[in-house]
Amino acid sequence: MSRWGLDERLGGSVGRHAHRRGPFFDPAPWAVLAAVLVWLLAIYRMTPCVQHQASKTVDPYQRLCYSDIPVVFRSSGMGQGSGLLSNVGIAESPLVVALMAFCRGVARVLGAPILPGAGAQQVVDASNAYWAVAMVVLFCAFLGTVVAVMLMGRGSDVGIGLDAEGRPDAPRRRSWDAFFVAASPALFMAGLIDFTLVPVCLALLSMLAWARRRPVLAGVLMGLACAGTLQAALIVVAVVVLCLRTTKLTELSRYLIAASGVLAACHIVAALINPGQWWRTFHDTYWSGTGLGTVWFIVQDLTGSHVPWVGWFAGALTAGGLLALSWFSLTLPRRPRLAQLACLAVLVFFLTSKVYSPQFVLLLVPLAVLARPDWRDWTVLTITETLYSCAVWAHLGGLTMPGGADADVVYWAAIVLRLAGEVWFGWGVLDDMRRPWIDPVRVGYADDPIGGVLDHAPDGSDEPAADLDDADPNDAEPDDAGTDGTDPDGAGPEESAEAAS
Repeated sequence: MSRWGLDERLGGSVGRHAHRRGPFFDPAPWAVLAAVLVWLLAIYRMTPCVQHQASKTVDPYQRLCYSDIPVVFRSSGMGQGSGLLSNVGIAESPLVVALMAFCRGVARVLGAPILPGAGAQQVVDASNAYWAVAMVVLFCAFLGTVVAVMLMGRGSDVGIGLDAEGRPDAPRRRSWDAFFVAASPALFMAGLIDFTLVPVCLALLSMLAWARRRPVLAGVLMGLACAGTLQAALIVVAVVVLCLRTTKLTELSRYLIAASGVLAACHIVAALINPGQWWRTFHDTYWSGTGLGTVWFIVQDLTGSHVPWVGWFAGALTAGGLLALSWFSLTLPRRPRLAQLACLAVLVFFLTSKVYSPQFVLLLVPLAVLARPDWRDWTVLTITETLYSCAVWAHLGGLTMPGGADADVVYWAAIVLRLAGEVWFGWGVLDDMRRPWIDPVRVGYADDPIGGVLDHAPDGSDEPAADLDDADPNDAEPDDAGTDGTDPDGAGPEESAEAAS
C-alpha cells in the first residue's frame, strides 16, 4: 500500500508496538466459519451413501463415504424401537449408547417412523432422519473441539520476549492454530464415521478446564470422555506424570477422583441395565483379534494365520512404551508441556495397538496441533492419515487388490506410510522436548500455556540447563535466556520486560 501512498490516506502503517484488535484480527469468527464450511463439505461428501430405497443398497466403500451411524441403525433393530443396551448388535461404550438413544429420540419427535413392526422402507427413512440428527450433534462436537483449541491458545501471547534488536516483542498468538483443526482434511474424512468426535470434544474441553485451573471440572469432563473412548485416558497419563514431577498432588487427586467417579458411574449404570451385554461389549473391545490398519494386520496377512495372543503382545508394547515415555519425561532437564506428553502417549498407543480405525485420527489431530503447531509436520501427518483413510475403504471394497494377488500390498503400503507419518511427527515432538528453546509454543518466556497449575511450576529442574553447551549454534536459542523462561540473573518475564524497556 505504501507504494501508492495509500497507507498515509488510511492513517499510516501499523506501529511496531500496536496490538491488532477487532473482529478481523480475532481468530474466533474465522475459525467458526472454516469449521462450518468444512462440515458442510463433509456432509456433501456423504450424500452418495444415503440410501433412499430399501430395495437399492449403496456400496459405501467404493464411494469412500462409509459411516457406522446409519448402518448400525438399520442392522440392529433400532428402527423398530428395540432397547439399545439389550441389543446384541450394538457393542458401544456407555456414552455412545446414550448419544444413540438421544439421536433416536429426537428423530422420533421429528416424525421419523420408529415403531415396533416398522417395514423395511420405514426403517430406511428413519435411519436417514437419525443420521441427520447425528450430523448436527457431531457438528456441535466438532465446533466445540475447534473452540477449545482456540481458547487454549488465548494465553500464549501473555509472555513478553525480546526480538533480535533487544526490544520487547509479543510472540505469535497460538489461538490461530485452531485453523489446523477446523480445516483438517483428516477430520473432513473421518468426522462422520461414528460418534467419536463427541468424546474427543469432551477430552479437549477437559484440557481447557485444566488450563483454567479447574481440576474437578476437568476430571468430570475427562470421565465422560473416557466413558466414550478409553483413548482419552492417555491424556490422563500425561497429567499424572507431570503432576508427579511437580508434586501437584492435591490438584491431581481432585482431578483423578472426579474422573474415576464419573467413569465408574457410567459403566455401573450400563452394567446394571444389562450385565451380560455390558461384559460382552467390554470383552469384544479389548480381547478381540487383530484389526485393520496395524503392523499386526500385515504380519497376519504374511503368515496367513491369526497372531496368537496379539492382545497381550500389543498391550505389553503399549505399556512399555508409556513407561519409557514417562521415564523420559521425568528425567528431562526441562519439564515437557502437557500437550506434548499427551500427543506422544496417543502416538505410542496408535503405533502398538492391534487395531487402528480411521476415526482414531480425530483425537490425534487436536493434540498434534497443541503439541507441535508446525505446518510442515502437520502437512506430513495430515497427508499420511488422509491417504490411509482412503486406502482402508478401498481395501474393504476390493479396489486396491492387485489382480491375481493373495495380499493387498497397496493397503500394506498405506499402513506403513501412516506409521511413518506418526513416527515423523512424534520425533519432532520429542526433539522439542529435548531442546525446549526450539519449541514454537515456548517463544517469549512461555512455559506451558495449557498446563494450568503446571504452568511455570517449579519442579526441581530449573537450574541453567547444562545441555545448552551441546546445543547447535544454528538453533534459534536466545543467548541471554535460560531454558526455564528466566534470564541468567533469575529475572522472570515481567522483570525482563521492564529491564528491556
